Amino acid sequence: MRGRRTAAAMFGIAFIACFATAAGAGQGGGMRVPELAVAAATIYPGEIIRPGMLVKRRVPRRWAMRGGYVTDPESVIGKMARITIVRGRPVPVNAVREPWAVRNGAVVRVLFTSGALTISALGRALQNASAGERVPVRNVDSGRIVYGVARRDGTVVVPAQ
Repeated sequence: MRGRRTAAAMFGIAFIACFATAAGAGQGGGMRVPELAVAAATIYPGEIIRPGMLVKRRVPRRWAMRGGYVTDPESVIGKMARITIVRGRPVPVNAVREPWAVRNGAVVRVLFTSGALTISALGRALQNASAGERVPVRNVDSGRIVYGVARRDGTVVVPAQ
């Protein structure tokens, strides 16, 4: 009987010690409080993120534990919001994207290069595209639709087949 009491007492002391350590860690006694990029004001879809629109703030641990949030506000400067980012909320990684290099309906320069031959024409983009994305373009002279890759400068490069 005496051995059981001693074992129970030791278990109780160990339990209390673990609980006290965990409680102390939650108050800054060992574990870092997570910081994430948070919207300083509401950001709407299509807005380009500028300096000052996001700040780094301490957030509840549940946000950081989920993952998938922007940790450095500087890493998304110049990107475009895909969804509404509410003021005071952490910014999900998938809520931002590269801005459009080519806009739907815009007249763009279309380049075709094969060896030393380069052909340039004007075309009308048939959808939005970021740099590096495939985009259909209608040639304004012939009406023919070609597919090319959007460049950052707004031109579309049609690969040789």
